[in-house]
Amino acid sequence: MIRRHWLRLLASAAALRLVPSASAFVQAGPEAADVYRRAFAWSRSVDAEWSAVREALRADELPPAQVRHWLKAARPALAELREAATIDACRWGDEAMTSEDLGRDRFDASHHHLINLARLSAIRKAEAGRFEGALDDAFAALTLARRIGDDGPLIARLFQCGGEIATHRTLGRVLPLLDRPALGSLLKRLDAAPPPAPASATIGPESRFILNTLRAHLATMGDRLSDEDWTRLDLEEEAPALKRLTGGERARLLARLDASAPAFAELGRRLDLPRDRRDAALDDFAATRRETDPIAAGLVEPSRAFPNAIERARFTAETLRAGLVLVRDGEDGFQALRDPFGAGPFGLERRGDGWWILSALPDGEAPTSAFAIGRPSPRRPSRLRA
Repeated sequence: MIRRHWLRLLASAAALRLVPSASAFVQAGPEAADVYRRAFAWSRSVDAEWSAVREALRADELPPAQVRHWLKAARPALAELREAATIDACRWGDEAMTSEDLGRDRFDASHHHLINLARLSAIRKAEAGRFEGALDDAFAALTLARRIGDDGPLIARLFQCGGEIATHRTLGRVLPLLDRPALGSLLKRLDAAPPPAPASATIGPESRFILNTLRAHLATMGDRLSDEDWTRLDLEEEAPALKRLTGGERARLLARLDASAPAFAELGRRLDLPRDRRDAALDDFAATRRETDPIAAGLVEPSRAFPNAIERARFTAETLRAGLVLVRDGEDGFQALRDPFGAGPFGLERRGDGWWILSALPDGEAPTSAFAIGRPSPRRPSRLRA
């Protein structure tokens, strides 16, 4: 953020005329965010049919006439998604976002519709033997999902995980249709994808969003906060501790906000702990920081399940890779793979027109997680053999 402000100042300075090459350095290039906004606008204009699109993606058979209608209508928006995926720069410009920005731009849920349409298009193209086009659509969806979450608050990262999980499952569905060159192309694309950011990477943007919102409200209030002011700040649970810490004075509350970074950083560190240690560490943080850092402590419950979403997206990515090996090298090659969430190999069940890959990662109350390759028939819950 500081660097961009510095570049704007540099571009407007008279001294810039003395450095001929600097103009190229600050010259604006294409922005993927601008292309995405055009696609978002289209998506919002045709919102009524999206529940039917979601249902079609869940179905075993896609309704041909309806799919053709949807994809024809979405052709310009899907082209924009693919175009945006080829542009390196994607700056949303929402570093100063407050609660007023929720539901807008990348925080507008209409991007779910675009991701679903790209998935639908990928399935249809793969079934028609247009494998590279199918991969282009699927990876345009993955790129959009990642960029929605990049340096974003909690809601943006949750949107990202949901889009990635759904698109990984779509790629698993079409894997058996791909020929060997397409499987090689898929592997290269997966290898080129950036690694997922840890849960702690979200705490900085989330705390920035929370603090920006509080500061915006405080700017409209007097030197001493009234009961009505505390209600407007939406800090019901945190208010008693904050009143004791600040005496209800706006200046002292602002100083507390300015000094809150270490507490948020410690919360982020605990979110990155292994699953078997994380909950206890978060409980301890909430209990010990409630009186000294109530705003950071108040973020514990909203963020508690977030590492599981990141883990679930990692699971679908890892099992998609394992499915690629299964389709390319057969079951013998697949059996050599290790389950990164357990102490042994993946499990495998052949059912109907596909397979279920089983992992030791728990799925809610179930002891294992399953990922579909192709279109397998439903499976009965089972445990992996030790």
